[in-house]
Amino acid sequence: MNKNLIWFFVILAIVFVTAGDSLEFMPKPLQNASLESRKFVVGLWPRWLKPKNTNQRTEEALEKLETPAQK
Repeated sequence: MNKNLIWFFVILAIVFVTAGDSLEFMPKPLQNASLESRKFVVGLWPRWLKPKNTNQRTEEALEKLETPAQK
């Protein structure tokens, strides 16, 4: 099998999983399969590995500035 054809199917699968349920021309069972596939892929991500809140330090500094200093 041609390597370019393999990459075509990989890209097609990624597009199907990410946007298949929003394509109106696809039959309803195929849209549901896309949604379930996406839920499965997201479910593989570990729960303990959460994205960092990059604004946390800034938010804490703003709260510290906004609250009056206790004497």
